[in-house]
Amino acid sequence: MANNTIPFFGLDRQYQTIKEELLDTINTVYSSGRMLDGAYTVAFEEQIAARCNRKYAVAVNSGTQALIFALQSTIRHPPYSILIPTISFAATLNSVLMNNYVADFCDVDHKGLINLDTYSTRLDQSVGAVMYVNLFGNTVDWERFQMQTKFFNQDLIVIEDAAQSFGASHRGVPSGKMGDVSILSFDPTKNLPNYGSGGMVLTDDPDIYYLVQNLRDNGKSSDHEMPGTNSKMSEVDCAQMLVKLKHFDTWQQRRSAIAEYYIEELFKYVDIVLPTEGTTHAWHKFVIRTNNRNSLLNTLSKNFIESKMHYNKALYDLPVGNLLTFDHYVETNQFVKQCLSLPIYPELTDSEVTRIAEVVKHYYSD
Repeated sequence: MANNTIPFFGLDRQYQTIKEELLDTINTVYSSGRMLDGAYTVAFEEQIAARCNRKYAVAVNSGTQALIFALQSTIRHPPYSILIPTISFAATLNSVLMNNYVADFCDVDHKGLINLDTYSTRLDQSVGAVMYVNLFGNTVDWERFQMQTKFFNQDLIVIEDAAQSFGASHRGVPSGKMGDVSILSFDPTKNLPNYGSGGMVLTDDPDIYYLVQNLRDNGKSSDHEMPGTNSKMSEVDCAQMLVKLKHFDTWQQRRSAIAEYYIEELFKYVDIVLPTEGTTHAWHKFVIRTNNRNSLLNTLSKNFIESKMHYNKALYDLPVGNLLTFDHYVETNQFVKQCLSLPIYPELTDSEVTRIAEVVKHYYSD
């Protein structure tokens, strides 16, 4: 990689800005001798719950495990068909399959979010839950989503896959609050990243909270009356995340500033995936759509700028999802051919952001 390459992720840069805080915290935790289930885990859960306006939060070892637990703690009787959008990271589909449930797909809209124009047609009594995704840091129109859900299937369980949208909100409702259960991910690629993995299950229901606590700790909370597994974030993980939470709002302001610059500079050249009306976007990803996606990606690469395709395959086109559907999803098929993500993280310099925008503009001006 050339020295002047602009990487897609900036976790190494972020580390340099908070290195001393992190090392001090790590030393404190290791010196205490308490590695799991201590005060840092409790404090991290409490702070995340408060930010998401939730009563309960349970830290687990990944966003994927959080999705699996969310389904296990809510789907207790048939029907076991789970409605999910056609576009997301594979974990959304995998969590359904790992529970031996049936994935039922709903097309996405132009932004890659579950399509509310067709969503209501899928809400018959054969569906037990909807697990929708607030993709790229955007959110659905939460008010419209709730209205349709309650009208067409009042008993439907709603799970918010907020793995990419921590820090976002819709008309004052924070992502992490938009469902019977919400899940977060602290994967290193996220806008609140851990150095390993990590996730969170959030709910206002004490029964779900109790179940998830048992699921993550081998049924210990119930004196092993129910089965579970071992799925935790360590005390070091949680202590480091508490350090990062102190900087999170500043980081988000920088992400928003970069996004605003991209929008202003690029809207004449590419189709930008903009926030839902009423949504404060978390800008986990900055995604554009273009029919020249592969060519633009190669041009960016030749100019030492990393970009990514999120996502170039629908979930039903993954080998694990093959033959799950026979429907034709028009918007999905277009999206996976056109989407491209540009670098967006707080540690990008102004000159790097300008350079990225200029390369894109020059590509379309030639």
